[in-house]
Amino acid sequence: MTSASDAPRGFLRVVLVLVTTAAVTLLGPVGDAHAQELSAADKNLIVNVKLAGLWEMPAGMWAQERGKSRRTREVGRTLMIDHGRLDTATHAIADRFGIALPREPSDQQSAWLGEMKAARDDSEFDRIFANRLRYAHGVLFPVIAQVRAGTRNDVVRDYATTANQAVLRHMTLLESTGVVDQSLLPEAPVPQSNSANSAMDVGFGDFALGLLLAVVLGGGLFYALRTLRSKNTRTRERAAAAEPQPVPSAPGEINV
Repeated sequence: MTSASDAPRGFLRVVLVLVTTAAVTLLGPVGDAHAQELSAADKNLIVNVKLAGLWEMPAGMWAQERGKSRRTREVGRTLMIDHGRLDTATHAIADRFGIALPREPSDQQSAWLGEMKAARDDSEFDRIFANRLRYAHGVLFPVIAQVRAGTRNDVVRDYATTANQAVLRHMTLLESTGVVDQSLLPEAPVPQSNSANSAMDVGFGDFALGLLLAVVLGGGLFYALRTLRSKNTRTRERAAAAEPQPVPSAPGEINV
């Protein structure tokens, strides 16, 4: 039987549970709001992957129709399928975080499609297709890598990993056509010393300086000990020379 004193406690427990449930429902799990935040770089990646799909899927379809070499047709088919899957993932993540996506390719991308469409023959189409797409993938690749390395959002990190794998595969496939002009690839960024390298340089310098000081101090200590030992030896020799010779003992006499 419940006592009168237990009734208020039970009521308070019920109220506490209801308040907690309402707070979780309204506010969501603790820390979830922070986890849902996207940086400008995160959003830029999602938009750029969408733009890539807007022109690379048509280019892949044309490659299957106009590609002179069998390899170009195969690469076109793979690019079209991969970007179709990426496009689905892009729309899913954009809807989740409320990101507006473009509906048309950029002016540069439209110009590349125009070059392919205006190719004089299938051989020229193969060259334009491989070179324009390889260049574009080379520009997008480091953008994906930077977001993958620095994003604070788990969903974007997984998305960037998938996009990174697809773009790397596409660059390799495009190069396998044998018509990519290496001189047309995007320039690699100029190497710059970063904080990690600077820290390594400073650490090595400190180590070298410490080692030099240890050698100098060790050598000085060795010299001082050697000098002191030599001095003590000479002192003992002089003391021994000044000490009187013991008097020979008479028969039956003991010298102490």
